[in-house]
Amino acid sequence: MHRRMCDLIAELAALDDRCVGVKVDEYLPPTQNAHGRYPDVLVEWRDFASFAVEYQMSHTFQTEVSQRCIHYDREGIPLLWVLSSFDPDRIPQAVSDVVHRHRGNAFVLDQAAVTASREQRTLVVSCFMWNGQTYEGPVLVRFDALSFPESKRPFLEDRLAKPLLEQIAARRLPYFYALRAWGHRLTDLPIVDLAPFPERHRVDRLVAAAFSIVAEAAGRPENFASDHDNIKGMMNTYQNSGSLAPYARLLTALIENTSQRALLAGTVGRHLRQSISGHRLGRVEQVREDSPEWRLLRELLPEALDPFVRQRLKDVGALPIWAT
Repeated sequence: MHRRMCDLIAELAALDDRCVGVKVDEYLPPTQNAHGRYPDVLVEWRDFASFAVEYQMSHTFQTEVSQRCIHYDREGIPLLWVLSSFDPDRIPQAVSDVVHRHRGNAFVLDQAAVTASREQRTLVVSCFMWNGQTYEGPVLVRFDALSFPESKRPFLEDRLAKPLLEQIAARRLPYFYALRAWGHRLTDLPIVDLAPFPERHRVDRLVAAAFSIVAEAAGRPENFASDHDNIKGMMNTYQNSGSLAPYARLLTALIENTSQRALLAGTVGRHLRQSISGHRLGRVEQVREDSPEWRLLRELLPEALDPFVRQRLKDVGALPIWAT
């Protein structure tokens, strides 16, 4: 059945006048990888990059889904996962992994898609799209009408990365407003529940320092935490004084997952390590990952500090530049 469906996909793709070649389960030599692959279907269209189709009937392991995606990304070949069926009320993990890679779009080759492909003489698939609660659709869509991001996995509408990034931006926007209004004279950052933060002023400074690191990483330098000319001077001063010493491990974790990671190889990294080891100021108890401060920064900067959010964005090629 799998082979017959791959042959059908190849037949439908070949209906397009642009088709100059189609292969089913044939070895594709590598150009950027050590090993090649056997794509279910490989299509070459004139004036359109070659693209691969993987037809999923079995419960493919997530590791195999990842390996295939990484392979085709490196080869620069768009990859379309086509499902044999899709039940919005019952989605196995293997199917969920595939849909996630297509930014909340599930592509199915059903009878309606086959009929439309023959009528339009090109590859058409049925598309279900996540709306935050359930899946809408299906709608019929031509393959060449899809959007092709840098990750090479096409989608009709971004129902995953775009809403997630918008939600994150809205969550931290009040903090940006407060930081820009008061600079390092922090008195009233919008932390709703103050009970977990007995040392409120120190937490305000921590947030300001973290946002300064992100601003630098994003290529828009802005020091919210001090009058220093750059974040290097700010970080060194606050670690030397002990003001942010309890957050050295947290700040290290943040910097490691940003484009400013090189800071850890210099004086900033040395001062952070000294705070963690207690070499300079004596033993300084570090906040833990379950502490209110760590949870707060993980909520405000999940692209760097929330492993789940970070991986979801990385999987679809939507991790912001500052967090790489």
